Amino acid sequence: MTEAEPRLFSGSLEALSSAYLLQKALERQVDMGIVPFVPTERKLTPQGKPYFADLPALHFSISHSGRQWVCLFACQPVGIDIEQPRRCREEAIAHRFFHPLEQAWLAEHPQAFFPIWTAKESFVKWSGCGIDSQFSQFSVIDEHGALCHGNDYQFIPFVTKKGTPGTMCLSASLSDRYQTYELD
Repeated sequence: MTEAEPRLFSGSLEALSSAYLLQKALERQVDMGIVPFVPTERKLTPQGKPYFADLPALHFSISHSGRQWVCLFACQPVGIDIEQPRRCREEAIAHRFFHPLEQAWLAEHPQAFFPIWTAKESFVKWSGCGIDSQFSQFSVIDEHGALCHGNDYQFIPFVTKKGTPGTMCLSASLSDRYQTYELD
């Protein structure tokens, strides 16, 4: 597999399935010479993180919200989440899933709910730990509301071409530049 910048693929689930879009994104990378073949054997780690057993050096993460779909690929662990802002029980969700620092920031900055949520989701996808009882034990922001970067990871906020906001969590050694590709 060719070392390359992270690659973000996006598409619409209007008439297509996530599995079809993933297949299309993989085929595009084969055509570009980035991956040697389309992997077919998908498995899950004990924590539930998907990977390709027949091409384990290819890391990926998928998210969708509404009809918008994204998938991020790289040669090191990645995580991605998108969320169409919508009305929801933000306070109840934050009380259950957010760290006290995030809850305090949200109380003063209600518009921060979805950016915090997508960063948290992208982090657990990157780490492979998933949403569990530890989800409220870590904060993705500092006391000023800025996204935290760890020694091993970095957050990259982005907006899809269709306007859906999200966050990528990339292994720290990956470039914060990424290539985008539309599948529809």
